[in-house]
Amino acid sequence: MINKKNLKIILNIVLIVSIMVLLAFIYSRKLSNEEIVKKDILEDLYNDVVPYEFAYLNLYTIYGNHLNVNGVLNNKDNLEVKNMKIILKDYEEKSIEYDLNYDFNDNKYNFYLSKNINEGIDLEKIENGKYFVLLKVEYSLNDELIDKIYTIKNNSDYSQNEYHTMTKNMENKKIEIFFREYNKDNKNLNYMQIKVLSENLPENVYDIVIDPGHGGKDPGAMYDGKRESDLTLEYSILLKQKLEEIGYKVKLTRTKDEYVESYGKNARATTPYETKAKLVLSIHLNSTEKINPQGGVEIYASNDANLDFAKSFADNIVNYTGTGYSPNNISKALDGVYVRTYTEEEIKEAIEYANELEYTPYETLSVKTPYLFMIRETGGIMTHAYVDGRNKYIDSNPYYNSNQSAEAYLLELGFINSENDINNLLKNKNLYINAIVDSIKNHYTNY
Repeated sequence: MINKKNLKIILNIVLIVSIMVLLAFIYSRKLSNEEIVKKDILEDLYNDVVPYEFAYLNLYTIYGNHLNVNGVLNNKDNLEVKNMKIILKDYEEKSIEYDLNYDFNDNKYNFYLSKNINEGIDLEKIENGKYFVLLKVEYSLNDELIDKIYTIKNNSDYSQNEYHTMTKNMENKKIEIFFREYNKDNKNLNYMQIKVLSENLPENVYDIVIDPGHGGKDPGAMYDGKRESDLTLEYSILLKQKLEEIGYKVKLTRTKDEYVESYGKNARATTPYETKAKLVLSIHLNSTEKINPQGGVEIYASNDANLDFAKSFADNIVNYTGTGYSPNNISKALDGVYVRTYTEEEIKEAIEYANELEYTPYETLSVKTPYLFMIRETGGIMTHAYVDGRNKYIDSNPYYNSNQSAEAYLLELGFINSENDINNLLKNKNLYINAIVDSIKNHYTNY
């Protein structure tokens, strides 16, 4: 005989089981409905595009906040192309179009968004949604213009990527890039997608990495009792504080007077990758053998980048602080902006060094390779990073072949052995900091 206590227990168990069954039923119905919606969308996609013909994506990259693509379309019908666009089309039929550059060679059309690694599709500007990435081609046929739309099949070495937007008003978005297949009539429809959703920034993800140059056993340039490593740390801490005040999440590669390795885990060049940062600034001071040189600011950037952002750093620092542009003409691209790559002589020396240490010289090293490692090794394949571990005397950069990286700049704020520069740097720290911060604010507001 069941007493009241046992009956109550049994009824509670029955109630819990019933609720679980009901929830499972609701969840299964939800999944079923989602699958129907997805299938309907894919059927629409199938009907909109040229069936079983694809544009092939040879490479896609994310440098800073920009997605760039490079691909090919076979010209099977021998039609003349008048225009090409990348289309982002979401499930609600909302579309965004981006003009493509293209050229014709060997009966194929090669297309790309930009030759500059920091241009293309601004990931910061894409609204929430789930987008198909499509190729729209305008052809000329019998003096008439016709449009054809192709899905994009991945022919690159990269199957997926994840991007977190810069923090704005304490909010972020997570962007996923991936490739899928849809089977119909025993044939596969390959397609590329971008999913954009609001999401809190993960604890280990940052907006910006600041690298205070030198430190510990490496003091950097020294003059009149002053050390570069001390000043770069002081400036970096102030810059971090100011950027955090306006809402950015910032990581320093060092927080005290210590030596930080260039490569390996938690190193200077790898921290931007590990934190999924969008921007990395390496802070330095210049020096020359000449006593009390004229001085001035030098901003270093990648040779494959649009230099507008670099120019804004240089111009703001000059305008805010009253310093000048450096008179240095070596590697100069614009007033205050420099692009430093390997010279033929330096390549020869690097090969001789590799042979001496008995490792194979780096095959990709050329006069187009950035010389400064904080520009080169933080940018993956976009900036021709090459430190892959073959030199046993230094740690490897495990991200040297990454297709996603922060946008990198090295800021030489002034000359430590210039009386004008060092006095300005010591007395007007906030002016330098404000110049840098405003360049960042304006850049991510305008883009």
